[in-house]
Formats: sequence, structure tokens, C-alpha cells
Amino acid sequence: MPAWLHYAPAKGWMNDPNGLVHRQGRHHLFYQYNPAGTAFTNQHWGHASSPDLLTWTEHEVALFPGPAADAPYDATACFSGCAVAHDDGVSIVYTGVLGDAQLPCLARAADDALSGFVKDPANPLVAAPPAEDITEFRDHSVWREGGRWRQLVAGARREHGGSVFALSSADLRVWDYDGVLVDRAGSKVPGAVWECPDYFAVEGTGALLVSVIHEDGEEGPAVWWMTGTALDAGAVSGPGSASGAGFEVREIGVVDVGDRFYAPQSYWAADGRRIQFGWIRTHEDPAGLGGPAVGFMSLPRELSVRQGRLHCEPAAELTGLRRAATPLPVTGVTRLDTPRTAGELVLDAVAADGVRGVDLRSPDGAGMTVDLAAFTGLDGPLRLFWDAGIVEVYRGGTAGTWSDLRVTELAGLRLDGDPATTGGRAELWELARPDRSAGPASA
Repeated sequence: MPAWLHYAPAKGWMNDPNGLVHRQGRHHLFYQYNPAGTAFTNQHWGHASSPDLLTWTEHEVALFPGPAADAPYDATACFSGCAVAHDDGVSIVYTGVLGDAQLPCLARAADDALSGFVKDPANPLVAAPPAEDITEFRDHSVWREGGRWRQLVAGARREHGGSVFALSSADLRVWDYDGVLVDRAGSKVPGAVWECPDYFAVEGTGALLVSVIHEDGEEGPAVWWMTGTALDAGAVSGPGSASGAGFEVREIGVVDVGDRFYAPQSYWAADGRRIQFGWIRTHEDPAGLGGPAVGFMSLPRELSVRQGRLHCEPAAELTGLRRAATPLPVTGVTRLDTPRTAGELVLDAVAADGVRGVDLRSPDGAGMTVDLAAFTGLDGPLRLFWDAGIVEVYRGGTAGTWSDLRVTELAGLRLDGDPATTGGRAELWELARPDRSAGPASA
């Protein structure tokens, strides 16, 4: 059964969100995509758009690898990248892949609908990783500042592990290497390799997110944030530097406390909100393979920086889907008269501190248990969205994502806590189903 709230293409493999941009009243979501199968290979850029972050139209493929004769630098794959407003249009910087080579490339939207991209003849923009000790070099965050373009590329260095590199340009085509922005030692963020950098600044504070590939045998959260003083033209440690001192990290934390969220990217909406999507790795779910499509996008999230820390909450549009609320006991079992594909469980602050976990059950008895320990003691109510086996939890600026795609519908749930001490209020909201056909016809 397809999800109601989480975007997925009709078929194929989907992973990282790419090139997110809000333009002419529509949110454009591009993503790593294999249109020919459900395995991670043959990476194109898929495309969907929405007027409201809820009702998505899937479009034709927007970016293709190769062909080798015309674009040998990306004949193997088109990996992750970002979008920028440029010369009254939209340009993207992405990673072109040829065998083991992964290098920055540029393309420009062919029309206002962003239905496809024209690759730049200057590609690849950087002929090779700009320092000899760089062992991984891919994925991009680009913005304009002080009359120049700034670019962050993630990767790794020999003996130093996960790193982010800084580059700058006058024209998006010719790039100077400015050095190491930050690395594992300078930030205390783990990882043998960092991927998918995402940088933005708010009122003098810079926020940088990276997704990490851990050392062999190491485990831990997959996506981390760092905050510090917002970057300026001199905020790098110099070409070839190994100090990792370019971005002075003041605070670090985990972006998502669950086990499915990866490779998030964010962008500015026209109303000033910073909107984020991430890839939900359902191929790691026991029931996540075998269907026509693999991979989901997260719910839209709003990011902010509060007291120097990254704050995440569900996008306001999701509240507009609420239709009717049913009060629940704050501990014990509740059985639903009619199974529901999607809904929202809300615990007020008192209940959220007393409920230790939620057990969700489908009509056939399949179930998943969500441990809420990471949300105890945080501010405000707890909001738990379920959607055909995908669960996202939010409280106090912290988010968590889990999945068990066997639980396609919810027939009942159990709130676990001490009945003698758990108080407060719990309610279950019925949600309207967004219309997936809304918007213009596929390009």
C-alpha cells in the first residue's frame, strides 16, 4: 500500500534529495534515481514538484548520465548536488561520475518548469580533487556571498577522515580551492567519510549538516549538525591545510535519532522558512524490497537555529491535514474501529515525559515499537506521524525516523508507561490524504 504523506516515485530506486528549490510558487524536489530498476546504480535525477509541500506531481527524468561521447565526465552516473538562482533562471552543481572519478559539474535549467538541464561545456568544473591527500570528493552546497559564489564539497582526507572543502568562484565555472573548512578532528563529528554537506546561515550563526560513513566496525547516528560563526570570505584554513580550523564549531548534535534518515538537504522557501527533506532508507527495512519502488522522502521539515543549536519541526502544512481528534488513554491499548493508513499521535508535554514507547499494530498482527527515550525531557508536545509503516517523531526541535513496511495500516496501538505516574493528554488525529495528482501535468 503506498504511503499517503511521504513522496516516492511510482517505480525505480530513489535516494538523496537533490537540487531543492522554491520557484514561481512551486517546490521542486529532485532526487537520485534509477528509473530502470530498484538497485543503487545508473543514477539519474528524478523530479517532482508541489504547490504546497503535500500534493506532489512526478515529472519525467530531469538529468541523465552521459552520453559518453558528449559528456564522458558523468557517463557512469549523476550524483548529488544543489540548485541556485542564477541569471534569472536556475543552475545546478552536481557530481559527475566516470568510473571512480567524482567531480563537480554544472548544468542550467532548460525552462521555467525545470523540466530538464543543459550541461555546461566547462564540465567538469574541477579537473581533479584539489589536494593530494583527498580520497573522497563529492556532493555540493553552493550559495552567493560578497559578490562571489561559495561552494562546499564533502569527502575525506588520508589520515584525517571526514572533511568538508571550501571553494569560491566569480562565475560558477572557474573555481579556486580555498582549503579545508572543517574536519573530524576540528568538529568532533565522527566518520571516515562525510557526504551531502548542507550549509545555511541565520543571524550570524552558520549551520552545517553532513551525513557520515562510519569507520569499519563503528556505529552511531548517520547525520550530524554543527553550528558556529557564519562563514565569510576568509573562513577557511588555507589551501591544503590539515588543521580543519576554517569553521570554528561551537555546538554539534544529531540531526535525526532514528535509523532510516540520511542525506538531508534544505532550501529557502519564498516565505523565509528553511525547508528540509531527507532520504528514508527503506531498503534497510525487512519489507522494503520487492515492490516496484524503493526509497521514500521524509516529511517536509522546518529548520531554524535556536540558542546556537539546530532546531527541527514538521512543516506547518502538515497541521492543515488534521480532520478529527480522538482522545486516548495515556497508557494502555487502543483499538481502532477502522484501520488507518496514516495519522498523527500527539502527546502533551506531561504525557510525553511519561510515555516510554509506542507499539503500533497492523490488522494482521504485524507491529513495530518506537522507543521514545530520546524525546523525554524535551520541551513541548510530542508529535508522531505514521504513514504506511513509516514513523517520524518530533519534539523540542529533535526528530526521529523509523520504518517497518509490514505495518501498512494501523489497527491499534499501545502507549507504554507507568499508569501510576503517567498523566497528561494523548489524542489521535485523523489526517486527510493529499491529492498526488495536484499540479501541472508531467513534463
